[in-house]
Amino acid sequence: MTIEKKLALAAFLAPVLLAGAAYAAEPGFYLGAGAGRSTLKADLDNGTEIDKDDTGYKAFLGYQFVPWLGLEGGYVELGSADSDRTLPNGNRIDGRLDVGGWEGYLVPSLPIGDHFEIFGKIGGFNGDITADGKIRAPDGSTLSKYDQSSDNESMWAYGGGVAWNFGKGHWSLRAEYLDYDADNVDDLYMVSGSLVYRFFSDRTPAPAVAAAAPVVAAPPAACSDADNDGVCDTDDQCPNTPAGARVDAIGCGCDYSMQLEFAFDSAKLSASDMEQLDELASILANPKVSSIEGAVDGYTDSVGAESYNLGLSQRRAEAVANYLQSKGVNLGGRFSVHGYGEADPVASNDTAEGRAQNRRVVVRRTDCGK
Repeated sequence: MTIEKKLALAAFLAPVLLAGAAYAAEPGFYLGAGAGRSTLKADLDNGTEIDKDDTGYKAFLGYQFVPWLGLEGGYVELGSADSDRTLPNGNRIDGRLDVGGWEGYLVPSLPIGDHFEIFGKIGGFNGDITADGKIRAPDGSTLSKYDQSSDNESMWAYGGGVAWNFGKGHWSLRAEYLDYDADNVDDLYMVSGSLVYRFFSDRTPAPAVAAAAPVVAAPPAACSDADNDGVCDTDDQCPNTPAGARVDAIGCGCDYSMQLEFAFDSAKLSASDMEQLDELASILANPKVSSIEGAVDGYTDSVGAESYNLGLSQRRAEAVANYLQSKGVNLGGRFSVHGYGEADPVASNDTAEGRAQNRRVVVRRTDCGK
């Protein structure tokens, strides 16, 4: 094969060898057979020039590994050609060229529309090349014989073509060109047509699904809400929340705060304090409100040393926390317990009434703002 033909063939194969998975061929085996016109050209050693066309035949078996790449092999008979000419001395030269054998190819493909594809072939040929002849005298007697035949000669082979797919992809008609790079043949190529059948299971397309009419959500049914906090009674875990109060999804007040007052220099809970804490414990002991978080903050008035008051405020906060836990409330890491001493007075420490208000523990909720 001439260098010009090799370059042209490379230009044809380049886009096919880069083909992606766009081709929809089903993986599996396929069979094919075809026929075409072969060109056989050779200059034999005795001066005989052969340059003729003949009918060629082939049959092949292939396997499609992935939708864009297959492998195939088969037998091809490229045909035979002969030539004879008369020399000036009256002698005649007879020559014959015959080629047939096995071939195999890597076959990449690329789609063109819905039913067509282009494909490339790159592989090799192994077979017998018969190239022989005789020199005869004018009376027909054989003067000499020559033989350039070769058995089991291997050579590169290249080509490509176009296919039309039909019959749900089972059948294809191919038109292709193949060039054989034989050492002792000047030109050897074949233009052919083939019929191919692919083995795979038919796929029935899924029926089109009609677009469903949009579903219009029905308005929610009115629910019972005894405390008018906007949370249905079936979900409300704090059923006595004042109307209009800011609540969470389970109906518990977000701005809840309780203040307990203590006697001077005491961390002991009064009966009134325990009554308020019992009401709070009945809510916090419910597992459904385990998401509630808060703080237990203790304070004192300004009488006494600041360091003493800090410890006294911590004891007051712990007294409240311990009482809640004794009533089944698992504060865990949900509630912080801190004493702040004389900090943040809510009234004046200059009067007995003001100091009484400052001796306090505040239980408040902290998680609604998260």
